[in-house]
Amino acid sequence: MTEVQHKKCPFCDSSDAFCYNTENGMFKCYSCGTVPSQEGGKCFDGETLVPFTDRYEPEEGMSLEPYIPEDYRGIKASTMEKAGVYFTSHDGKETVHYPYTNGTKHRELPKSIRNTGKMDTFFGQDDYNAGANITITEGEEDRLSVIQMMGDWPTVSVPGATPSKDFWENARLYLSNFEQIKLSIDNDPAGDALAEKFYRMFPGKVYRVNHGQYKDANDFLKASAGKTYKTSWWNAQKIKPDSLLCTADDFLNLYDETPHYEYFETGIPELDKKMLGIHKGAFTVILAETGLGKTEVMRYLEYQCLSKTDYTIATCHGEETPLRSVLGLVSYDIGANVTRKDLIDSGNYEAQVKESIRNLTKNERLYQFSVKVDEGIDDIIDQVRFLATAMGVDYIFLEPIQDFVSAANTSEKESLLTDLSNKLKRLAPELNVGIVVIAHANKDGEAKYCASIIQAAAYEIRIERDVDAEDADERNSTKVFVGRKNRTGGGSGPAGHLQFDLDTYTLTPDMGPKEPVFDNTKTGKEIGF
Repeated sequence: MTEVQHKKCPFCDSSDAFCYNTENGMFKCYSCGTVPSQEGGKCFDGETLVPFTDRYEPEEGMSLEPYIPEDYRGIKASTMEKAGVYFTSHDGKETVHYPYTNGTKHRELPKSIRNTGKMDTFFGQDDYNAGANITITEGEEDRLSVIQMMGDWPTVSVPGATPSKDFWENARLYLSNFEQIKLSIDNDPAGDALAEKFYRMFPGKVYRVNHGQYKDANDFLKASAGKTYKTSWWNAQKIKPDSLLCTADDFLNLYDETPHYEYFETGIPELDKKMLGIHKGAFTVILAETGLGKTEVMRYLEYQCLSKTDYTIATCHGEETPLRSVLGLVSYDIGANVTRKDLIDSGNYEAQVKESIRNLTKNERLYQFSVKVDEGIDDIIDQVRFLATAMGVDYIFLEPIQDFVSAANTSEKESLLTDLSNKLKRLAPELNVGIVVIAHANKDGEAKYCASIIQAAAYEIRIERDVDAEDADERNSTKVFVGRKNRTGGGSGPAGHLQFDLDTYTLTPDMGPKEPVFDNTKTGKEIGF
């Protein structure tokens, strides 16, 4: 962390209002308001104020003496000064500097931009901790314009058109301290994408300011239209959910913009024939008794998705360590059992394992997450929402669902599992994310503790395996069935085999003619919908 806070101010009597950045020497006192531009181009080295030229070696012809013009794009010097914004010049070219929490944005006018440090917070974030509302703009000049037109109400700006993933994680935590979020952003595809992300993160408390004929907040300011902006700000409209359709345009847009039905094939011919594959926008449950290999079936599906598609996935295997989970995928990738480090060492696989990890994780298509012991249902839902909206995850694999709720008795556990299942069921189509969970089955073939898990599912995959069979091939053969829930209308019943290879510790589809024994007591008869 480069930001040092709550220090004694060298300019006033405050004992804890002074903060400074150890990388760039920028500082601010939240009591007296002193910033570098008021102190003749000095920065703070941790002990005393020193000139910028003592900290940085200037290029030939470059002036590091900061200054603030009387007016910049309609923004007054006093507004910029309060925000810590300053200018420098080099060979007749001006550069405006915007201090962030962990870095600085340098804009050589008119448009050339470079950053020092990390752009992982809002510009102006340190000025406000919490409040009834906060305004978010797309650019630093827009933020300063809003402050000048509205007064110094909480106003921040995003660091760029496509903020980093670290930014979104920080933003989620920071914005939770405000009751209402007002977006003063451009009315274009980039602005729409930002609005969608903020709405998905905080449904029900995000409003959008209608800019009308003006592109952004700074255009209002330059046109001396501050009163018009205030009216638009006060009349900002709550962003409504996409599911609320009420006009002909809404329904025509639904027709024109709805993507093609999305799924990935499992590679199991009979299962794909019945279900097409594993679907986005749907809640899928894999059901089996304990000890039959449900986790390995899920890992097989994870690898199919990673290796055969461009989709991004997130995995949470609650009964495994994070390393075991990723090494299971690596075993599929290199065709060898590398699920433990001793196996990697004995087989001399380390170089292959590391290369496989690089391949599986390139382009940030694989995420791992965990559900902590003290996290509740809403915490799980928030994490799923965050992965889908901020991280762009297409499929989330989560197991085992029954272990993610803790209760004092069976009745309470059933109630919690019903709530979790129903929320996941609704969240999948809302976010267009595929959610695949494992559920333990009881001796009657129903979901343990809670039959509502299957009732909530759009797709039910059941697996069976005769762990006591004398024949080794039969012991290692996982029979796959489509259960009672199959939204594609492809029917239920037998859906192929997966054969487990002890040498590679992986499952592969059995393409032979062998028909599984269909146990009606566990999976039900062939049924319609």
